[in-house]
Amino acid sequence: MTAPDRHISADSFEDFVQRAIPLEHPIPGEPRLILFIDPRRQEIGLRAQADTSQPRLETGLEHVRLRPVQRGVDRFLEIAITDPRMFADAYPLLCAVADRVQLQGLNLRVALSDTLRILGRLLARTDTLPIEKELGLFGELMLLLGLSREVGPQEALDAWRGTEGEEHDFGLRGHDIEVKTTSAERRTHWIGSLTQLHPTGDRPLWLVSHQLTRAESSDGHTLPELIDAVRHRLEDLRSAFDRRLHDTGWREPYRETSRTRWRRRETSAAFAVDDGFPSLTPQRLRGLALERIPEVRYRVDLTQQPFGPVAPDFLLKALTGETA
Repeated sequence: MTAPDRHISADSFEDFVQRAIPLEHPIPGEPRLILFIDPRRQEIGLRAQADTSQPRLETGLEHVRLRPVQRGVDRFLEIAITDPRMFADAYPLLCAVADRVQLQGLNLRVALSDTLRILGRLLARTDTLPIEKELGLFGELMLLLGLSREVGPQEALDAWRGTEGEEHDFGLRGHDIEVKTTSAERRTHWIGSLTQLHPTGDRPLWLVSHQLTRAESSDGHTLPELIDAVRHRLEDLRSAFDRRLHDTGWREPYRETSRTRWRRRETSAAFAVDDGFPSLTPQRLRGLALERIPEVRYRVDLTQQPFGPVAPDFLLKALTGETA
């Protein structure tokens, strides 16, 4: 069966949408994929059996979501298009993702990522990276660059797992590392969930804190300059780096708007996330009905926080030296 024969025609699809007819259409092939139209939620999309090894993907697109869903006892991953104005342009994107999954053997995350790189211009997106995301990515790349100098490019890139849906941004040599970056005068950081500062098993967890400030034109680096420095450092690993960078939400058009130059306000620091560290975790909130609190976001002030046990040597060395 050729790829075009596997999908309903664009005219038929548009007819279903215009008539607001709910649809769950199995696309022939393996693994099982369902094309759906949900008039009630004003969404179209693609549904696949969930694979717990598949990570969360930040698409960087306003109207494209990749999300887990539960239907009875079964778990699925859904790609959902959430703006009806985009349905006609998005339908070929969903077909392309399905073909990459069933005909090329890619998993849903990789298939979506690859397709967005090719067809992303069909969908609306913002050409300005939000400042919070710019700072967060800048901080992670600072550590990635430092680690590449200390442990080598391959181990450093393998350690960067924030793009894979893990709770912690880096993991290597028996340690987990969460990276936080702020432009505030005090060393304050937002924590996005109850599990973000929850150690994994017996692995020590460290919070790397960067304090940045805007720099003059002759000082500091822009985010695109830092990205180029990491690419140069990683040499033959550039393609793998670019894929992970794309999964963070970075898009090349952001180069035109990410012009702020950043430099360290204070020396970067590594804090031990232990019993003396100010954090909210399920263990510390035991007894509360946490299932009724679906989202928790809080801010910690580490300005006067003791560092705790000494961080591993490779981490301390990675936090020193030039940004790029």
